[in-house]
Amino acid sequence: MKIFIKFIIILFYTNTLLANITDEIVKKLNETNNISFDFEQISNNLNENGKCLLVFPGKLKCIYNNEDGKEILVTNKSLYIIKHKFKRSYRYPIKNSSFNIILDKEKILKNLKMFNQSDIKETSNKYSYEIQTNEGVFIKIHFNKENKMLNGWETISYNQEPVIFNILNPVINSKFNEKFVLPNYNN
Repeated sequence: MKIFIKFIIILFYTNTLLANITDEIVKKLNETNNISFDFEQISNNLNENGKCLLVFPGKLKCIYNNEDGKEILVTNKSLYIIKHKFKRSYRYPIKNSSFNIILDKEKILKNLKMFNQSDIKETSNKYSYEIQTNEGVFIKIHFNKENKMLNGWETISYNQEPVIFNILNPVINSKFNEKFVLPNYNN
């Protein structure tokens, strides 16, 4: 009987602790309007890095450190992969993609509030929440354990490859002059 009572106490304490952590993450996310950061992206055995600006809701611009002049621009419900070196851009809808969730903090908050606390994954430096939508979109969102800020995500790309996206050196609510404009390459 004593073992059972100890088990119940530990289970209750763990769930309460994780609920408090989720509340802290929700509070931090509510305070966040934009995040500028460095990033590391791992996909298809390729490591890429660069700088990004994420503005809630629905805008993301990432400039990659590579010779193609690769840039990702998400705005107006579309994702554009831009290759400045070749003066080309490629458009993809985000309606049924992980960007539809990650760039809309209201959707993240809604999912966080519905989470069963036992489903939260914890490592030494982050908390992770897995979201699966009815449309088949899967995303695992990571939050920094120390400051409760958005720390990155894992998802499946348009070509069905796993993608790990790590946010490094984030700064929230910074002033910026970014216009989120697609270059006119007439392609």
